[in-house]
Amino acid sequence: YRMANVLADCGGLDTMLCRLAAITNTSRARSLLQVLLKLFRLCVKVRRNQEVLSRPELGAIGVFLSVLRLCLESESDSSQSSITEQLLDIMETILSNAAAQSMDSFLEFSATFGGPENVRALLSCTTSSNVRNNRSVLVHLTRVLAALVYGNREKMAVLMEHFGPALDFDRFDLERTAEDEHRLEMFCVLAAGIERNAIGNTLKDYVVAEGAVAAALRYIAGHAPCVGPTLLRTDSDELREFTSKPALKYVLRLLGGLAQGHEGTQLAVAAGDIVPILHCLEQVSSDEHVGTLAENLLEALRTSGAVASSIERAREFTRSEKKRLAMAMREKQLGALGMRTNDKGQVTARSALQHQMEELAEETGLVCCICREGYRYQPAKVLAVYTFTKRCNVDEHEAKPRKTVGYSTVTHFNVVHVDCHMSAVRLARARDEWESAALQNANTKCNGLLPLWGPQVPESAFASCLARHNAYLQEATGHRDIGHQSAAHDLKLLLLRFAHERPFHEDTGGGGPQSNLHLVPYLVHVCLYIMNTTRSAPREEKALAQYLEPAAAERCLETAHDSEGPLYFAVMSLLLRSPRRWQLDRIVHLRRLLLMAHARHC
Repeated sequence: YRMANVLADCGGLDTMLCRLAAITNTSRARSLLQVLLKLFRLCVKVRRNQEVLSRPELGAIGVFLSVLRLCLESESDSSQSSITEQLLDIMETILSNAAAQSMDSFLEFSATFGGPENVRALLSCTTSSNVRNNRSVLVHLTRVLAALVYGNREKMAVLMEHFGPALDFDRFDLERTAEDEHRLEMFCVLAAGIERNAIGNTLKDYVVAEGAVAAALRYIAGHAPCVGPTLLRTDSDELREFTSKPALKYVLRLLGGLAQGHEGTQLAVAAGDIVPILHCLEQVSSDEHVGTLAENLLEALRTSGAVASSIERAREFTRSEKKRLAMAMREKQLGALGMRTNDKGQVTARSALQHQMEELAEETGLVCCICREGYRYQPAKVLAVYTFTKRCNVDEHEAKPRKTVGYSTVTHFNVVHVDCHMSAVRLARARDEWESAALQNANTKCNGLLPLWGPQVPESAFASCLARHNAYLQEATGHRDIGHQSAAHDLKLLLLRFAHERPFHEDTGGGGPQSNLHLVPYLVHVCLYIMNTTRSAPREEKALAQYLEPAAAERCLETAHDSEGPLYFAVMSLLLRSPRRWQLDRIVHLRRLLLMAHARHC
């Protein structure tokens, strides 16, 4: 990137902006525009150029805005959409860098963005097909719009004037148009993309002051069923009616976006006394992913200490209430057998039965979602986790014409005996195997059964179920080489979802961060089992040792785009090395990962 740095000092950026400002017709000047955008995209990967383009005297954002309006107002085609997306990406990078500076510096820079008319012009372009039909353009445009209004009450007023009518959630439920849905969708995307710092919080403060959060809280409190001192059934008619309301998913997304890193929103939600309702919703599975949206909102609220305690109280109450109901059911079943529990908790019955009952105890740990039994009463039966796996590239940044193909696994972490699953499939002859399984998996899409090797489960039974799971993977993904490397890449991709804060429920309709975190140790176990049975651990250990050698650091930039690069070996180190050895090596891994990130993104 040394050549890109040169443009910051030789006046190259000024010349490029001058040529860009001269464009008045994107169709006629498309070749020039494409070359300029390619150069700018290279330049903004370097911090030095970001700083120069953030100088007020250059007026870069004003030039980009004028070209952006031309792009959005022109006829839509694939190449035009690509140009618009590149331009927005460049603007977003510059604005994000500026928003990371001090408030005074940003306000001085924002004075070059033009007046409220620029915000109005961009908002008027959001109805064009260029934006409506391209999700990526929509996301970039909303982030640029948000950055243009930070710290400026007049511009923020224009923004809220545009989106304000869509925040009448009751009217939205009764009568809504495609334009209303698009506007509300766009506002939710905008809220999620606001910078999580003091400058971004100026917009969140304004949104809260304008009553958007209060309107969302009133909607939830006004329509949610009463959450009393007893456990609310997640399949009750009242809750089903509430979760089917069209505006609910938008309300949860809006609150979730605003609550990220913003104490004002978090305290407003805490004062609204809706945490018990949100906790009830996070247990619900629906076509609109209401449960996952509620879980994401609660996770955003947990960053506030004041709200975290009330969330934990609600979750603890549910756990204790479920335990109480289970004990009541136990007493009922004991009564049917002519037995009861005395004051000491002992079961009293005829001597023959009493001896048997003394051995009975509550299941702890993993329990089958069909028969409700686990390792205590069925120690030799194989438990498995319902999973969903799809075919994908193991590394999107791999520098090969044909990228290495693998697969990625997510879960809602519902556990079932493999035998119980097969029995349920046989009984439901009219349904496909995975349609039937989805009913047991909280209406979450699945296509695999990852077996768990219990303490007393025979290895032959576990190996048989693992072979069945591999067959499921091959059928679902078309990937034939199911070995330790593909399993390690699968684990790597799951951990990357956590690192990048990407959603887990895109393809399945259920399962959040907590559910997928439970899956990690079992994926680790499968990787180790495959390596041990195929005797490939020594070979991988040797490759890892070579990777960690000081001499290998010189080749880090060369291997930054390899599929078996720093990310892969970081996972391998977790699999092969002891915790003590990991403590010694982790700084080396961090350095390699930073070099990789620099090579890929800077």
